[in-house]
Amino acid sequence: MNRTTGYTSSTKYKCLEDIQRGSAELCLCYCGWEQCEPGHRFGPNQRKTYVLHFVGGGYGRLEIDGREYRLKRGDVFLISPETEAWYEADQKDPWFYSWVGFCGVKAKECMDNAGLSSKRPVCRIENIDYIKQLIEKILEEFQLSYKCELRRNAYLMLIFSELVEAYMEKTPGGVHFYPGSVYARHIIDYINQHYNEKIRIADLAAYIGVNRSYLTSSFKKATGYSPQEYLVLLRMDKASSLLKNTNMSVSDVGAAVGYGDQLAFSKIFKKYFGVSPRAFRESQDQIVLCTHKGEFHGKIY
Repeated sequence: MNRTTGYTSSTKYKCLEDIQRGSAELCLCYCGWEQCEPGHRFGPNQRKTYVLHFVGGGYGRLEIDGREYRLKRGDVFLISPETEAWYEADQKDPWFYSWVGFCGVKAKECMDNAGLSSKRPVCRIENIDYIKQLIEKILEEFQLSYKCELRRNAYLMLIFSELVEAYMEKTPGGVHFYPGSVYARHIIDYINQHYNEKIRIADLAAYIGVNRSYLTSSFKKATGYSPQEYLVLLRMDKASSLLKNTNMSVSDVGAAVGYGDQLAFSKIFKKYFGVSPRAFRESQDQIVLCTHKGEFHGKIY
């Protein structure tokens, strides 16, 4: 059977309908925007898909499962499948909203990561105008071509990413998509490559996209050390190796492992090894590499 897609464009209403195609994981079904007339009402009814509405201006009311919300610019509301809902524009200052309908086996997971569900259907975002721009981009790609389908789904993913980011910024502890061991592995790899640079735990957390407290707890659970403890242990291991196997000065060794201040390096080194870097070097057996006969002057026994 041939598929029919609807595209409507006017000064107050624009909509792309029955566009569903492609990935079963997450795909766009319909989208649009409308400047509503005073008192304009939709529902009550139930949908088979998820639909997100983004309020770009004005006011309106939403009722979901008997709970009523008064909404304004910056509010976002989710209507989940098989959920009874109706919404109505304000009589004096009717709202403008845009919407995206979507489905797929990962749709619920995506909304969970944005902090939205049938129990928590409303949130707020700051960049509501950017969301409107993304939906306009989707509407511009109305042709039934593979190129346009890819672009529509790409813009949909950007909308979801904005919602997830907004939720992460407002949620203590953040949203963690991967197991803690995965984050720990990334941090170990980063520290191993950058131990000789200035590293702050807050920067590490920002690098992988989690907050500092979660990073510290998940890293310690995976390794037995905090990130700071692991960094210092690695630096001390590298420093002891340089002291044993090279003729570098103590200050150069400190700089090579991330300590620009020789005094600070010596203090930390002594804390871990019980002796100063100089005393540590003098207590070690060394191999001196020479390139010419007679360069090495060892002890005479």
